Amino acid sequence: MRQAASPSTVRGRVMRRIATAGAAAFLTVAFVSGCSGATPPDDASAPTPTATEEGPRPTPSAVAEPTPVGTIIPGECEDIYGPDMFAGLQDDMPPLNDPSMADPNFSNVDELEELVRSVEYLQCTWGGAGEMGIVTAVAKVSEEQSTEAQAIMESNGYDCYQQLQGTRCVNREELEGNTVGESHFLREDVWLSTLWVNAPIRGYTENIVNAIWG
Repeated sequence: MRQAASPSTVRGRVMRRIATAGAAAFLTVAFVSGCSGATPPDDASAPTPTATEEGPRPTPSAVAEPTPVGTIIPGECEDIYGPDMFAGLQDDMPPLNDPSMADPNFSNVDELEELVRSVEYLQCTWGGAGEMGIVTAVAKVSEEQSTEAQAIMESNGYDCYQQLQGTRCVNREELEGNTVGESHFLREDVWLSTLWVNAPIRGYTENIVNAIWG
């Protein structure tokens, strides 16, 4: 298992990647449910079929069960927050999804960064390239991916605890006069990943949890 980058390397990468401009790319999670067989029309006048000497009555085929879709997350960044939080972010941390934040860092730990980028996620950023910003990925994950993410965080010294029917892992450090932190929340098949630099973050993750699960 690779170790987390040193503080000086982390600080340089965080600020460099936050300042990297590029075309925005958003991966929206799609949910597909299964379909059951069609039910024939009810016709009271139709004759009742009877068995014949030629063979037994045919056995009806099994009806396919719908494919579970798991937790349904919003497809737009505007919908992952409660109205008060969204309004506050617009006032304090504009803009939402600035082009200069199109390719941000998701974590200061390389293994965690690679894992986030290996799954489907909705990317939401606040602020422009510079010394202040918030980067959030709302990702769909398997049970194995969720377990792997938590194991990586615990092995790298994140503080993990139970909260809001899920697991919350946080990390915060001072790097060259800047406060850099991460907040990760794992529940069911969803991973809320947030990296922030010098940003007001109190209640941020909890607000997203409430917006998704109610």
